[in-house]
Amino acid sequence: MYQSGEVYLSLTGEEIDHLYENKGKPVPIGVRTLKVLHEDVSKAVLNHWSNVEVWDAIEDHLESQKSKSKLKK
Repeated sequence: MYQSGEVYLSLTGEEIDHLYENKGKPVPIGVRTLKVLHEDVSKAVLNHWSNVEVWDAIEDHLESQKSKSKLKK
């Protein structure tokens, strides 16, 4: 999940125990999980970049406004 510029991972207690028992080892996640994982990562990437693009657009607009006001002086 992507929220407020951070990516969060939500696991059940059983999943955490399984990961802990296999600490430092690759752990299979199952092919069925790939669809959900792909959707979650895609949503996080889309949310992140849409936020970044909005701020970039705002900064570009503010810079252009500064340039225009300097030209008028």
